[in-house]
Amino acid sequence: MSPETAGAQASGPAVDRERLASAVEALLFSHGAPVPGERLAEVLDTGLKDVLAALDELETRYAALESGLRLARIAGGFQLTTRVEWRDAIERLIAPKREQALTEAALEALSVIAYRQPITLPELNEIRGVNSHSVVTTLMKHRLVRSRGRKQVVGRPLLYGTTRDFLERFELDRLEDLPKLREFEETLASAAPVPAESGSGGTDADADPAEVSE
Repeated sequence: MSPETAGAQASGPAVDRERLASAVEALLFSHGAPVPGERLAEVLDTGLKDVLAALDELETRYAALESGLRLARIAGGFQLTTRVEWRDAIERLIAPKREQALTEAALEALSVIAYRQPITLPELNEIRGVNSHSVVTTLMKHRLVRSRGRKQVVGRPLLYGTTRDFLERFELDRLEDLPKLREFEETLASAAPVPAESGSGGTDADADPAEVSE
């Protein structure tokens, strides 16, 4: 056995990267949500290094074809998404399936929470100048915000922060990837509507919206 043959056997069988890239593409397309590279490697029974190389291959393919799709790293995983320039057309296509969008007040509160988290309801109220109980309840029902424990001060008010769903919705890998505040506010303004749930609005209440689960 030659040294070359021995080395090839030691490193395992050669991986067909184009075929692996197609397999990864199929998994991401069918799953819809972000998938960690480790999970892709597990499902495909191959090494993480080969999966990452296949993801690079996919990214190159989409760029070469000027595809309407792109490969994005979101919430610690990989996801197939559409390019931003087609957002308006996609919105027109799916608009009949949408219900009421989040209000401007809810979007404003979400922006404050995203950049000031963890933040208490009284702190949010002070920044916005209005009672934010109702909008926080709405954001929690849509799984964009969740409670993150209590602040160790008098009264021990609840702290709020954003969720993994928030990262997925705004195509962020980590909170550190948040754009500048003005850019994020523009993104919020043009974001696809979130279907409203019955009873998610209403008059502000005095109690914290603490018990709404993520």
